[in-house]
Amino acid sequence: MNSRTVYKNGTQLYDEVRQIIAQGADIDHITEYGESVLRVASNNGRFDIVKLLLDAGAAEYQLEWTDLMHEVVFGTNASIRQKISETENLETVDFWSRTPFLMAVQLGDVQKVLLLLELGANKNAVGRCSTSAMQYAIKNNHVTMLQFLLDTGFDIEAQDDFLYTPLITAASLGLLDCVRFLIENGADIYKENNIPQRAIEVASSLDIVKFLIDMGDDINDINPEMHAQLLGIAYKENPQISKADYLAGRYREFGTANAIKTNKPFWLAMIRSGASAWRASEMFHDDGSHDDNIIWCYDRYGRTTTVLPDGRIIEIGGEHEDFYDPDFCIYNDVTVFEKSGDINIYSYAREIFPPTDFHTATLVDDAIYIIGRLGYQDARIAGHTAVYQLDTKSLKISPFDTQGDGPGFISRHKARLKDDKIFVSGGKQIVIIDGKEDYIANTKNYQLCLKTAVWSAV
Repeated sequence: MNSRTVYKNGTQLYDEVRQIIAQGADIDHITEYGESVLRVASNNGRFDIVKLLLDAGAAEYQLEWTDLMHEVVFGTNASIRQKISETENLETVDFWSRTPFLMAVQLGDVQKVLLLLELGANKNAVGRCSTSAMQYAIKNNHVTMLQFLLDTGFDIEAQDDFLYTPLITAASLGLLDCVRFLIENGADIYKENNIPQRAIEVASSLDIVKFLIDMGDDINDINPEMHAQLLGIAYKENPQISKADYLAGRYREFGTANAIKTNKPFWLAMIRSGASAWRASEMFHDDGSHDDNIIWCYDRYGRTTTVLPDGRIIEIGGEHEDFYDPDFCIYNDVTVFEKSGDINIYSYAREIFPPTDFHTATLVDDAIYIIGRLGYQDARIAGHTAVYQLDTKSLKISPFDTQGDGPGFISRHKARLKDDKIFVSGGKQIVIIDGKEDYIANTKNYQLCLKTAVWSAV
């Protein structure tokens, strides 16, 4: 039997395992990583699957359970108390380094947890990779257990060896109820794991993404899969397009004026498929990008996503690949995802709106303020802060001329609106030091007053 089936932990897992057992599969096989279906089911807290496998004759020794652990999972408080009276060791661990207390937490049985704590179990015990009691409660979506642990004094920010907090774990597993509970009880949405990634970056559910955004997180930090779901498009699939349409629209083109609708069939197909430029050119056995002829692509990073009150989603610019790749391109287009499901692409002359990536986009009434960019190296101006205004009705873009002490040529920063000011922090700046261009961390905070168009350091 393949342990990957159990790893998926789907809603039909019990019936799937029962069917596999009936087919005579080898339920005791252990992989080169030391995993078996029994061990994986146990680690996942699927003790119903564990019992099913044991009843079918699976090798119980693989679990490395004590008699007390067996009673914790399958017994009663009375049988647990009886077993503890026979042995005082409450801290023996199983194959996954869990104590009986941690197993009771993962089981979601508050009364068993209370009993074990009353009888002296170590509340600070952790499992493999320093997985805490809070993490085990989350793995099986036990919100009631989370409430109990929090009331008992457990740390809502406890991190494992990979710096996953309970919130990051819950978001990665797609457990909205746990995410909601943790945030409502003070969990920090900005904590990072070791990669580093925050909860919104690992979230595997669009509902969780939307909830985190409502709580103040940045929509531009969602992962590519969630981004595709938000837009209602595919992720890294082949574009559904004819070769004729591919050849007619394969290359990136700048607009000839301000906000020219450019709905080329190939471009729209690339958006809906989420395909890379390489994949598209390979489909049609094309030579791909060369010289200034770059295969148009919507598989980008460094773009911005803005959700409007009317339901439209507006995305600006971004880049595909790194500078050394033949498909590298920084875009200056605007894409509007209509509430109806339609998609409209707007092109701009380069002198009206230059290729822009790693900027911010701040919605203020009917305008989006585009601040900063990284852009192409030959277009960077140290000390100058690029600010543009996008009209969300006409889709026209115009410069927003500013004065004062601004952040200079900034990119990868954050921007937030408060009253009539946009606050800018973090990111990196292009500066000239001893006649040479350098890319340094921005350590100051700035504000742009929209009424006066004046920058100031804060």
